[in-house]
Amino acid sequence: MPASETVREKRKLNAVDWFLIVAVILCLAAAAVRLWLGPTSGALTKSAEIADYVVSFRISNIRNSSTRYLVEGEEFYIPAPAQYFGSVLGNISVTPALFHMQDAEGRYLSVYAPENGDATRIDVTGAMLVSGCMSENGFLLGGTTPLAVNKTIVLRSAYLYVTITVTDISRAA
Repeated sequence: MPASETVREKRKLNAVDWFLIVAVILCLAAAAVRLWLGPTSGALTKSAEIADYVVSFRISNIRNSSTRYLVEGEEFYIPAPAQYFGSVLGNISVTPALFHMQDAEGRYLSVYAPENGDATRIDVTGAMLVSGCMSENGFLLGGTTPLAVNKTIVLRSAYLYVTITVTDISRAA
């Protein structure tokens, strides 16, 4: 072929070219939809509203003398990770600790702990006022820590270290 002649080749689009074209079109469409819906339309941009909730709880098999630290206003914390949990509301109920014992025939019986002065074992039910938010995935204590009914959680106050079982979570009135 002579050098003076230019050979025209027809250029075809390959798979990578088509992929890039489709990707640019999708990005432009997504930006247009985002502008049309507005900046606060996404689920990720909506902030959860922190509010007060009442968490009902049960504490099993603690010493009778521990009830003096379960008074209204007593503040409790989660030790790990260190986080404020909430404060006790004034409605604490105390019953003798319930145990399940096996008799001589192998049957299980429910029995209450005997009276033994300061060492008497008791079960406590009550409620605490906490801050958190309810989302479609459940309750988040402080907006970060998941909390659910029947979950056990270790709490501490200035004078008491207990394991509670959550029995109910409801919005405070």
